[in-house]
Amino acid sequence: MLKKYLSNEKGFTMIEMMVVLIIIAVLIGGGIKFYKGYIENSQITKAKAQINVMQAALDAYYADNGRYPEYTNELLDAGIAHDDKTATTEIELEARDPWGQNYKYAVNNNVSGDKSCVVYTGYNNIQGQSGRIVAAESKNGKLLKDGARLTNDYQPDGVAN
Repeated sequence: MLKKYLSNEKGFTMIEMMVVLIIIAVLIGGGIKFYKGYIENSQITKAKAQINVMQAALDAYYADNGRYPEYTNELLDAGIAHDDKTATTEIELEARDPWGQNYKYAVNNNVSGDKSCVVYTGYNNIQGQSGRIVAAESKNGKLLKDGARLTNDYQPDGVAN
């Protein structure tokens, strides 16, 4: 009687359980991939917004002074540069991008009258490739390029990698 009772018992076989677990694992794996992409896109959006704010402040400085700030002490007075930096065409800012690297600011106040500046991120591994996000560039106080792009070979005027 016990044998008849056990043979009629209904339930899932081991193979059915394994199939269900494999399906669940595939769904979770796909979800994690999309979630990581969502997080990375939000970091890029945040970097674009931060760079655009910094670029607007630099353009306002240009409107007041007729040139972009190019010396570290000018940026220190504004509270945005590290105090251990020396005067250079490429200045590392105190603000950090969403990947934890310092933003960089490059200026070219050349004698010919053309003055340009750009704020960009350091090199990062963004969406599987290494590069910088350059969100805005200004020339003579006017915004030239708006909207971030990922570039691997961007070099501001007069700045070597």
